[in-house]
Amino acid sequence: MIQVQPELKTPAPTDNQRAFDPDALTRALRIAGAALVVGSASTFMLQHWDGGNDLIRYAMLVGQSLLLAAAAYFVGLSLREGRSARTFLALVLATMPVGFAVLGGLVYSQFHWEDMPVLPSYATWIAPNALSALLAVAGTLAVFVPLAVVSFIALARSEARALSVVFFVANLLVLVPVRNPLVVVLLAGASLIGLLRLELRRFSGRARLDTIEGKLARAMPFAAPLIMLGRVFHLYHAGTSFVGGVLLIAAACLFQFLGGVHGTGRRDTGAWICAAFAAIGWGCVWPDVVAPLQVGTTVTILSLGLPIAALVGMVSQRAVKSRGALLGGATLTALLSALVACIVELDSVAALGCIVVGVTIAVWGASVKALVRTLSGSAVALFGLVVQVWLATRTDNVLRWAGMSVLGVLLIVGSAYVERHRARIARFWEETRARRLAQQDA
Repeated sequence: MIQVQPELKTPAPTDNQRAFDPDALTRALRIAGAALVVGSASTFMLQHWDGGNDLIRYAMLVGQSLLLAAAAYFVGLSLREGRSARTFLALVLATMPVGFAVLGGLVYSQFHWEDMPVLPSYATWIAPNALSALLAVAGTLAVFVPLAVVSFIALARSEARALSVVFFVANLLVLVPVRNPLVVVLLAGASLIGLLRLELRRFSGRARLDTIEGKLARAMPFAAPLIMLGRVFHLYHAGTSFVGGVLLIAAACLFQFLGGVHGTGRRDTGAWICAAFAAIGWGCVWPDVVAPLQVGTTVTILSLGLPIAALVGMVSQRAVKSRGALLGGATLTALLSALVACIVELDSVAALGCIVVGVTIAVWGASVKALVRTLSGSAVALFGLVVQVWLATRTDNVLRWAGMSVLGVLLIVGSAYVERHRARIARFWEETRARRLAQQDA
């Protein structure tokens, strides 16, 4: 009789004896390799060797992008491994903002619009002459443009053209030869806000771009403006106004992002944070904006309070349960700004400011049947009117008569416009209210 030996079963792996996972190994290798490549490229922004020419060293950085593209070609066609090839192409895009940052230093050394500040030696990049800087720009675009287009096609084919355009537009801003913090924050802020708007309206939520490769491609254009802001923090004097500009950028980006957020708690929390960023940001920027204008006390106070009130009022539209509180804070800020300006300096501008702000809030409150806003606005407007009459008995100023006349005419014209288009305005109001209720229910 033949005895059949029982089949030996392989014991299941324990905590001390785990099964080999090739996918985890290859993923770890790709991540580690990518981190080293990006770290290597990033040192070019802060590296300065003793010997040689900065232009030649920059050519080495551009050559790194060519090497990465060649590696992608090799592993894609020879090894037939698409993931590693796409990793190399993503690294090609990731190193390009670094290249543009270094190229910006070369351009700035020859075409700076301001006194060139003293920088640490490791952050100084100098082109031999103006022609060499221009040739470096031309050579960089000749190499980077086709590489970027191919990379975006591999990572996000459906939106490769749009991503390529916005990627280079954002990176070309890095080359602008100016380092004034206010100018930099304006350029970087406009770039970030525009990129985020495009991301939310065109790229976000599309199935073909929700892959890892697609998300990497969508994130690449944001690197350049972030480098611009980081460059000011690290190498230049980032004063209070620059910090305020960054806070305003953060508020504008958060405001756009909150438009697609669902959930009452998250929207309200985000709205309060956004309002705080906006108010503090304008408070930091305001002194440098007003100082060169050499205006009086009245305009100085109004230029601080009224923009803050407008910003908080705008942010309140993103809130749900906190909308009334934010809107009330904005209204109170506007009224107090007008009152304080008029009390501190009794002049025609301050009184006219009280009238304009008070009438605006009173009319708005009456249109939505908000009794508190109507009464508070009317009180401030009446106070301004009393001040104007009181000033008229003491000094002669045509501004009092002209300002009040113009405001009165504008109010009557506005009344005629509302009467003419009352159905359209009512329909717009109801549609807006319906959208808000739908967002609140979601």
